[in-house]
Amino acid sequence: MALADYIGRFWTGAEVMYGVIIAMTFTSMLRGSPAVFGQVLFTIIFAALFCCIAWGIADGLFYFWERGYLIRQQNRIIQLAKSPQREESALILIEEQLEDTILRTIPRENRLRLYRELVQYVATIDEREKMPARAAVTIIAGTFCLSAGAGVIIVSPFFLVPDVDLALKISNSAGILLLFGIGYLRARDVPFSSKVLFGLGSAFIGIFIAGITIVLGG
Repeated sequence: MALADYIGRFWTGAEVMYGVIIAMTFTSMLRGSPAVFGQVLFTIIFAALFCCIAWGIADGLFYFWERGYLIRQQNRIIQLAKSPQREESALILIEEQLEDTILRTIPRENRLRLYRELVQYVATIDEREKMPARAAVTIIAGTFCLSAGAGVIIVSPFFLVPDVDLALKISNSAGILLLFGIGYLRARDVPFSSKVLFGLGSAFIGIFIAGITIVLGG
């Protein structure tokens, strides 16, 4: 299974955005310093890259823990639904799981009727198995690759272009394009103009967050 099958398309794209924002926060320190001493320059660049790597691994561990927790919750609902005396407990848990979805737009009495039908259906299914090791590897390796990969793209101009000021401009341009691309790809089943707007919005939000982080000294 792909990473998006475990954490969703939204958060898969968000990992790239996080990597871009983290790296740009570090590289912004080089603005107005074209003659940065080599050791200082590479200390900043490697710090940016290692932060992206650490973020990707930490997020992967979090997603893995969260998915394991959700599976345990789902199994508990199945267990409760199978017990006629505890159907109400299963109903409460199902309501908690689904209230923050599109179902909330349905009138409450209709929702409750739907939830009760779900309890009856859930009582007929088997409990879910624990997450296999392969899933853990997919999630952690996937978030690592996305976050670290974004970091590599942002810092690579500093290894390829000797002029720090020019490298920073190329790096920032690459970051903005990455943010735009994530927003563009997230927009599905919409006209081209809407995809472009989503891309521009994603780029603006990413730059805005990076700007706030820089101002706050992050």
